[in-house]
Amino acid sequence: MRKKRYELMKKEMPIILIVDDVPKNIQVLGILLRKFECELAVAMSGEQALKTIAKVKPDLILLDIMMPGMDGHEVCRRLKKNVETKDIPVIFLSAKSEADDIITGFDLGAVDYITKPFIGSELIARVKTHLALKEMKESLEEEIGTKNKFFSIISHDLRGSFGIILSFVQLLQNNRDSLTSGETNELLDDIESTTKNTMGLLENLLEWARSQTGKIGFNPVKLELEDLVDETIRTSSDIARTKNIALSSSTDVQEIYADKNMLLLILRNLVSNAIKFTPGGGTVSVGSELSDGAVKISVADSGVGMDSKKISKLFKVDNRITTPGTNNEQGNGLGLILCKEFVSFHGGKIGIDSVPDKGTTVWFTLPLNGKSFSEN
Repeated sequence: MRKKRYELMKKEMPIILIVDDVPKNIQVLGILLRKFECELAVAMSGEQALKTIAKVKPDLILLDIMMPGMDGHEVCRRLKKNVETKDIPVIFLSAKSEADDIITGFDLGAVDYITKPFIGSELIARVKTHLALKEMKESLEEEIGTKNKFFSIISHDLRGSFGIILSFVQLLQNNRDSLTSGETNELLDDIESTTKNTMGLLENLLEWARSQTGKIGFNPVKLELEDLVDETIRTSSDIARTKNIALSSSTDVQEIYADKNMLLLILRNLVSNAIKFTPGGGTVSVGSELSDGAVKISVADSGVGMDSKKISKLFKVDNRITTPGTNNEQGNGLGLILCKEFVSFHGGKIGIDSVPDKGTTVWFTLPLNGKSFSEN
């Protein structure tokens, strides 16, 4: 079975679609646009443009108006009626320079209107501006969505957790004389387990909230990786023992440069997740190695694994995954999101390699020294 892989990477170059029925115009635009980093796509008719957009969603469209068959106005009209394409910025390029023509272009939803012949430097400046505005808009929408999801998590998860605890307590109070000692102990165990899960949720929520508001401290220092891994394994040993899971470590790199509290939280979350999704009798191991000038730390398990579709959603707050563990352990879905935040503080990357029914390896990188911290 093919191993599924996911890695958080920098944003790819923007894709610009040029739509014009005149090859010479396309050539001129191509020469201009290649002066800055972008991917170019070309369509020589309105019909071809719509087919291209359906396959490769561009970040910006330079659209001629006067074309045989479907003209630019109709292309823009259809794009704005489609929920999948309505937010793609369209810049009309046309020899039609009357005020009514320009107004019509904006009424159809275009973000700009440039008349031919145009000045190359002006066109490049407008293209850059609208790409930047699009990126800012998407970033703002994501931030708003993230914060809305954050409040949703607080209201839903905390209400649910405290509701369960309250119901257990009421059950004890209302039946204290009829419950056997075994039943009482079982309820107390359930209360303890739910309380621990709720505390873990609160801790993650508070840490994540602090990272989002910029109020979290970041103090990287030289650390002994083996000591931190041993501490993580020691604090996780009781949970692993209840599932008969073997914990081990093999650290090839000894000295690292990181924020101790952040790194411990990352390791605890990753090891806890690995135990959660590993059946009894399985294994969880922590390792480290030098890779491409950085320290690569990994947590590997022999657990249930996952497919690429699920992996791609794990680091997104608005697609929070809360799958129960192999013993029906409950989670809150914030652990990996918090790990991503803290890895990014260090200027590192985080990724997942997984095979369904075979196991998962979650890895992250840290720079060998603190030089790259100032760049983030």
